[in-house]
Amino acid sequence: MTSPQQPSGSGSGAGPSEPVADAAPSQSSTAYDDGGDDRRVLRRQQILQTAKEVFAERGYHNASINEIITRANIARGTFYLYFSNKHKVFDSILGEALTGLRDRITRIEIDDPDAPSPQEQLRQNLVRVLAFLLGDQPLTRLVLNHSQHPQTEVAERVDAFLVGVIDLIEASLTRGVHMGLVRPCDARLIAAALLGAFQGMISDCLRAATPPDVDTVADQMLAFAMFGVFQGR
Repeated sequence: MTSPQQPSGSGSGAGPSEPVADAAPSQSSTAYDDGGDDRRVLRRQQILQTAKEVFAERGYHNASINEIITRANIARGTFYLYFSNKHKVFDSILGEALTGLRDRITRIEIDDPDAPSPQEQLRQNLVRVLAFLLGDQPLTRLVLNHSQHPQTEVAERVDAFLVGVIDLIEASLTRGVHMGLVRPCDARLIAAALLGAFQGMISDCLRAATPPDVDTVADQMLAFAMFGVFQGR
């Protein structure tokens, strides 16, 4: 078998620390992953899940495509059918994570008499988001561990993801203000503050030998968001 070749025009996609062994193979050495659309979706998700685990454990720059394909038990050519380099894998993980968060946040209804109270609807949103984050610990550890990463290349990617999360919170707060459910405030600053508080709470849950259940965490987050920590006098 010939050694993998870096395809022309792909040099900008790989960072300076990307090993030569992780370069995409030539077209002639690329394996063909035969199968229907369902199989291709499952294979892509298998690669992403394995990559999340490798990135979370080893860090972005210490992770290699070799380790991802070995753990996923796939051919190198199969990997390159889905991703041209590990930057693309990392970006896809963050992109799907943001989509997953969006999918779990629903608009609060106040005009439907059969809908739960706005507070309960907000709590249900929190429960879904927490179940997503705490249920996919490799993803959550990856984001938390890389949010303060000293290497700009990775930090910029994670920072863009976190900005997207702040955008989601800000939009929810702005709607809440218009609906009379949230006090007038600088929605952007409060969104950033809430994200920081929630990151701290989630980090503590991941470190705990016996973490609290999702409902308990959601209740504490909601209480913090609504009432803060100081008692009025």
